[in-house]
Amino acid sequence: MSSLNNQADAASQKISQQAFPRLGKFNFSKTFWLRLPRKQHRYKQRWQPRDLIVLSILAGSTLGVSAIAVVSYQVVRGLILANLQQQALLEVQQGRDEIDQWLSNRKTEVEMLANSPLVRSMDWSVAQPYLKSELQRFKEIHQLTIVNFEGWGANTSVGPHRKNLKDREWFINAMAGQVSAANPVVSRTTGLLQINISAPIMRVPGTQVLGAMGGAIKVDRVIQVVSRLQEGVGSYAFALNSQGVAIAHPDPKMIGSAERQAPSFLESSNPALAEVAQEMVAKQAGIKLIRVNGRWNYVAYVPLKEADWSIALVIPRQNIESHLSALNLLATVLGGLLLIALIGAWRQVQLFEQTRTRAEQEALLNRLVRRIRESLELQTIVQTTVTELATLTQLDRVLFGWYDPQFQTLELVGDSHAQTLTIQPRKFQSNSSIDIAACLQQTEALHLLFVDAELEPTPLELKAHAYLALPIPLLDGCCGYLIGLHAHYLSQLDRELLKAVVDQLAVAITQAQLYNQTQQQIALLNQTLTKLNHTQLQLVQSEKMSSLGQMVAGIAHEINNPVNFIYGNLTHASSYIQDLLELIELYQEQYPQPTPQIQDKAEDMELEFLKEDLSKLLASMQVGAQRIRDIVQSLRVFSRLDESEVKDVDIHQGIDSTLMLLQNRLKAKPDHPAIEVVKEYGQLPKIECHAGQLNQVFMNLLTNAIDAIEEFNAKLSYKDRQANPSRITIRTQVLTSKQIAIRIADSGAGIAEDIQQRLFDPFFTTKPVGKGTGMGLAISYQIVTETHGGQLRCISAPGQGAEFAIEIPIQQSR
Repeated sequence: MSSLNNQADAASQKISQQAFPRLGKFNFSKTFWLRLPRKQHRYKQRWQPRDLIVLSILAGSTLGVSAIAVVSYQVVRGLILANLQQQALLEVQQGRDEIDQWLSNRKTEVEMLANSPLVRSMDWSVAQPYLKSELQRFKEIHQLTIVNFEGWGANTSVGPHRKNLKDREWFINAMAGQVSAANPVVSRTTGLLQINISAPIMRVPGTQVLGAMGGAIKVDRVIQVVSRLQEGVGSYAFALNSQGVAIAHPDPKMIGSAERQAPSFLESSNPALAEVAQEMVAKQAGIKLIRVNGRWNYVAYVPLKEADWSIALVIPRQNIESHLSALNLLATVLGGLLLIALIGAWRQVQLFEQTRTRAEQEALLNRLVRRIRESLELQTIVQTTVTELATLTQLDRVLFGWYDPQFQTLELVGDSHAQTLTIQPRKFQSNSSIDIAACLQQTEALHLLFVDAELEPTPLELKAHAYLALPIPLLDGCCGYLIGLHAHYLSQLDRELLKAVVDQLAVAITQAQLYNQTQQQIALLNQTLTKLNHTQLQLVQSEKMSSLGQMVAGIAHEINNPVNFIYGNLTHASSYIQDLLELIELYQEQYPQPTPQIQDKAEDMELEFLKEDLSKLLASMQVGAQRIRDIVQSLRVFSRLDESEVKDVDIHQGIDSTLMLLQNRLKAKPDHPAIEVVKEYGQLPKIECHAGQLNQVFMNLLTNAIDAIEEFNAKLSYKDRQANPSRITIRTQVLTSKQIAIRIADSGAGIAEDIQQRLFDPFFTTKPVGKGTGMGLAISYQIVTETHGGQLRCISAPGQGAEFAIEIPIQQSR
């Protein structure tokens, strides 16, 4: 359409130069402005009451907008700052979650060990080997301890020790029946700073506590996670225990324990920091702005869930509030723009009076041009133009006609007095040998008679100087005339409007003519393209099926050799394994008391289960190998590349091979039940046909049947599916001595009569976009009818399923 517009615009320029050589480049809006009375656009120097009212309204609006802007700035700033604080708090929560997950895993491990029978025996000689082996599995725990209810016990590092642990926090929590992570302490055995995870040891879960199970883990993991928490330059993180003492801090001097004293944050000389520490010890979460070491910092803190600790992240104030610089800049810019807008608004008020009248006049032309451009139908364009001109101007009647200089006729195709957009063309001619074009240009009197006087007895009477006729020459040599009749003097504004409309009408007519030519060419090209696409798709489909058949046959051949090798050796493998099992049984009979090493190995490998399951394993392997052989055979039958193009084949074998390839779609799935295939095969002779192409037809019909059943089942409830089982019925029979029939019926929703009429049309499909090309049935129809000289019909009704009947001759005509 853009190319049409470009061609039409170029044509209009040429037409304008030919039709109006004396007008030059016409500017309608400028002409209208110059013709306005001076009183309508005279600039008033004095202040008018309306100006004062407008100024007051602008001032009030400016104050209101300014107030709203300030409030909005504060609200947006608060929202952005709250979001940034929430992000910082989320960063701390992620570190907290990592430590919680780590502690939770260690608690689970220690609790599992405490509930083991060997530990519940409270016998160190029995539990020690087990615990040492578990230390190899639980890499995070470096020492395990068992303590009785009196506080005496042993650990995996030194064995039984003489130091009583009754005063340890983790022992007290365990004796209270709690699984806990205690504050870090210095081990009395190893001298290392560690976290003790403890769990109660009970004879039976829920009964009296016999002792405590402790697992020592290094505090380094907590320090590592805390040290990773950062939010820009100058930020750092620390963690406090339940006494407000740091267990992780960038300054090692701040880290303490019961044995290694360090200052508590609860006793900090900074009241704000002490208040934050109190909330952390009270397991509260939040973020506060406080002064630390003479600088303003945001402190975001959250408590741990798995221990009585809290983590805090100290962030310099500028790290968070630096993100507000863009908002501050935006507020400054908006303030400047608001001031500029105020000045511009007052200027616009001054210009409004100057442009209002001009806009009204231009709107008149724009409306007319818009109505003309709404259609590309030539008759609609002409009739709309004459009707709108008669409405918007002082003209009594507007006509449009085509002038024929050879026969000196004027054919009217547009009349503002017409009641509809489509009128019957009327051709007029003069009763004397005069030049109609010269008379029209000079606005001389014209008396034109209708060519067929019997149909139009009333002549066309044009009085001298009572009309204005403007020529519209076109590129194809035709010339039209726009004629405006007026009873009184025609104003200069109306004359200039008519001249401006002529340019636009010439463009619109040229566009319409080009559009009609283009539509004719497009229709012809579409017909040719449809035929080419049909032929191309058939060729592509044929080549695709040929390539697919070669590929399938190659794959089947490559798979067949290794599968035969596996299948052939399974029998020997079964025999050898049976011999080995008999030999093992003979050994067990002759040596009923094997050595401990052999007995342990037999228990580890579950020898009795292995003997029982091995035969089942071999049987399943044989079934799988046989299944692969069947699929390979079906692929070879379906591709038919090892046979000549036309050969006597078993139709049933081709159908069965196609069903084998579609077995996956026939099986039951979570969203639909299995599809039952009922075979009612007749006694068919060998059929001379193109086996590969006929298999393609079976594949298309069976695939469509499965799609129809699945679509129908999707609309049914579970109860309705049970009452209407999915079924595909395949019947074959001999019709005559020269013809057979193959019928494939499904239990789907059926096919409406109007769809059946287009079922075998190329590109027609009822499937969703992307699921079907509309060529499957069309190609199948071509294979059956053209290639094999048969028939393919559809027999169906809504709600009764669909049946496709294939009738082909037994012998192909040579």
